[in-house]
Amino acid sequence: MNCYQCTDVRLKPIKLESALPAKQCDQCGGTHIDLLSYRNWRENTKLVNQEQSTAEPVETSDNKKALICQKCSKLMLKFRFSNKHDNVVDVCSHCDDVWLDSGEWELLNQLDIQNQLTQIMTAPWQKNLKQQHFAAIKQEQYLKQLGEEDLQTVKSFSQWLKDHPNKSLIERYIRTNT
Repeated sequence: MNCYQCTDVRLKPIKLESALPAKQCDQCGGTHIDLLSYRNWRENTKLVNQEQSTAEPVETSDNKKALICQKCSKLMLKFRFSNKHDNVVDVCSHCDDVWLDSGEWELLNQLDIQNQLTQIMTAPWQKNLKQQHFAAIKQEQYLKQLGEEDLQTVKSFSQWLKDHPNKSLIERYIRTNT
């Protein structure tokens, strides 16, 4: 099978982890993973949660162009896996295969989501990423409009109000007296 990105370079068999077979391109460093093998690895391997790495960021590449599956010639879908990184997982839903660009497996490991590769392409995962993204935008707008000090005051008050036994009464007072 040829590389999904280079298209004219043959992929070579490798082991990403013990008992996790994959194929890798010597030219671009991209990696092909058969999701059946991945699921088998995940089910049969005791995964230990890694502590958040304080190591330097993983150097990755991310191919922005559309990829064609090297098995079935269908267009692969792209799924974001983090809002902090622009990288995506390329997936052929027909063949149940994944293409990771150079360094992306290491990044998945650093983010401690290597055991969630199949969840990344689900609607709940993608919806959660969008919600987090819009919440961050909203916080940035509040910060820009209120400033750091006022935003901290509002957050403190909001937390105090949330936990207060007379929350409804206080909210009514604010609505009617401001």
